[in-house]
Amino acid sequence: MKTTRAKPKDEKKPSGKRDRNKEKTKQQILAAALELFRKHGLEGTTTKQISQKSKIAEGTLFNYFKTKEDLALYFFQKETSDLIKWFAKEERLQKAPLPEKLFAIIHRQLEYITPYEDFIGAVFFRSLQAHSKLSPLSLESQELRLKYLRFVRDVLQQAEENEEIPRVGEMGAYAVGLFYVGIVMHWLHDGSEGKQKTLALLDRSLNLATKVLKKGGWDW
Repeated sequence: MKTTRAKPKDEKKPSGKRDRNKEKTKQQILAAALELFRKHGLEGTTTKQISQKSKIAEGTLFNYFKTKEDLALYFFQKETSDLIKWFAKEERLQKAPLPEKLFAIIHRQLEYITPYEDFIGAVFFRSLQAHSKLSPLSLESQELRLKYLRFVRDVLQQAEENEEIPRVGEMGAYAVGLFYVGIVMHWLHDGSEGKQKTLALLDRSLNLATKVLKKGGWDW
């Protein structure tokens, strides 16, 4: 006699529509928050203002983001995801020399954060506090950072396979990550029109680093 296994009552199929709606709501909240951050700064913006601006009940807001730091982490998470998707579609760029690739990647990141300069400055200040979720020591921040570092590692590995640079291993990805932080710090203090000084520094640094690696390798 043929029997069929009954599904447990709590066994549910994942809802793609529910996930899409959830993501749409998170982006709606983020858009409202960023507009308020531009006007009032990170510290000067309240969760009540964000809930009113996004037309979402304050209690519902906390279901998505418990703190403004969680909102900031989502902002950078979205930046990283968008960056990876963008690069995957850029076939011409993927065949370009390494300095051009890294310049385009970092320039894309700077373009993403440009409208939110004051917000980015506040986030960097918060990240210096050890108890903050934005601190490099927090698990939330490290998870996000690892996603970016793996992406950079893939870019560098392709350059190794093309013999553009010697093997740099994971240290190469960490070096690029630290370099990007330094560029952002310079960008925050750059008063030149269009941040041209930062872009010039970025271009010179990447070309110089590639030449040094080709000439001397990366021996630790």
